[in-house]
Amino acid sequence: MTSSINRLIIAQSIRTLHFAGPISVLFLLAKGLTIEQILMLSSVLLVSGMVFEIPTGVFADAHGRRTSMIVGSFLSVVGWGLWLFADTFIGFCAVYVVLGLANSLWSGADQALIYDELMAVGREKDAQKVFSRYNGALAGAFAVAALVGGWVAYRHTLDAFYLTYWLTLAASIVGLLVTFTIRENVRPMRGDGLALREQSSTRRLTVGLRYLKTNAKLLKITLFSIFTLSFVLFELYQVYFSQAHVPESWYGYVLALSSVLVGLAKWHAHRLEEWLGVETSMILIAVLPALIYIVMAFAFSPGFAVILFLVSDSVGNMRDPLIEDYQNRHINGRDRATVLSTISLLTNGYVAVMLPVIGWIADKNIGLSFLAAATIILLAVCLFRIKDVDVVTVSYPS
Repeated sequence: MTSSINRLIIAQSIRTLHFAGPISVLFLLAKGLTIEQILMLSSVLLVSGMVFEIPTGVFADAHGRRTSMIVGSFLSVVGWGLWLFADTFIGFCAVYVVLGLANSLWSGADQALIYDELMAVGREKDAQKVFSRYNGALAGAFAVAALVGGWVAYRHTLDAFYLTYWLTLAASIVGLLVTFTIRENVRPMRGDGLALREQSSTRRLTVGLRYLKTNAKLLKITLFSIFTLSFVLFELYQVYFSQAHVPESWYGYVLALSSVLVGLAKWHAHRLEEWLGVETSMILIAVLPALIYIVMAFAFSPGFAVILFLVSDSVGNMRDPLIEDYQNRHINGRDRATVLSTISLLTNGYVAVMLPVIGWIADKNIGLSFLAAATIILLAVCLFRIKDVDVVTVSYPS
């Protein structure tokens, strides 16, 4: 890996130190919000990301991935600073809009910089391994934050909750400083840079959709990625643990262990494809979490609930580095950030729509929400199954 990729990984790992992760739902409940409002906040974060996703992707392509990530890191600092003073549902919504913009400025730009850096040194074939290590490092950072946050907020008092957010703000500031050290290779110009800036935003915004429309393989991979996404588990695990009577003191440790397992799973995800091939590995990664969801709909003992959560979260996250590589194989370098942002936009749109639906079902019966999620995943596997031929690079659309 190049020095810029290493610095990017360090910067994003520090930014991923969300020390309040194990108690975020408990904090919002303590501030007087309802479960329904908490799920709506998640939707606000996603919708704000959707609104900013394409413009920020265009910004990254036109002004550089490094610049986009620096601005995103700065807005993260602003967002977490405002969070400390928010006290109402509307206030938290405003903070989530800022954080959504910050995330959008990183979304796609990080992958694009990594892939372009590898292409510059003729090592694009190592993309899968690099993405695996990148995602693994982020999972490791999340594990550290969960462990520390769970320990800091062990007594579950509001003051302890606030301390975890102060630590998160501090990590964001350090992450911003490290982001400034990232260097980006100058891409071949031949007039492309000037033409890129002269093109209208509307014209540039059509690039991502055109790629999906004209490249059936990329579209299929994207649909598989969207509809097999295991977003339900992370949104509901605290509620599920509560109903399964998992001790509150376990939350941070379980989340930390989960992050370590996820990191290991992502780090070695490319080996799964080497052992089983593309089609079998994709089926396994999607179907196993769905089957576990079905079991979770009926299993509510503390120890078993924790085991199911750990296995489902680990296996479900192995897909990320593999799918990221498959998608990048079908995208032209100059437009990479814009196209990846388009895909992220579609993914966030799906989750934003489904969150209130799953939340409504969970209010009635959390087991039914897991069954609904499992049904969607299994149908997606049948409809959009990825085969070896789907990941073979084809010529880029004009």
